Amino acid sequence: MFLDFSTRCGMVTSAMAAQNEITLNGAPYGLAEPCSVSRLLELLNMNGKPVVVEHNGSALLPQDFSRITVSPGDRVEIVSIVAGG
Repeated sequence: MFLDFSTRCGMVTSAMAAQNEITLNGAPYGLAEPCSVSRLLELLNMNGKPVVVEHNGSALLPQDFSRITVSPGDRVEIVSIVAGG
């Protein structure tokens, strides 16, 4: 499955996706070009939601989401924080 980055990063074709993949929560996802973690969260409809993000094995602080770039070959893990009782 490939994310549609057409609103910011350009259209993803299957040839582009094969060479511009990231690993997102253990699965391959295609990128047209690098994007910030913030932009990735927007595209996943997760912006503004409480999440924990790990980029290439390092946990990120929310204030760093806009300055960290996700590039082909990167590994990203996103976990939603859910409270309950």
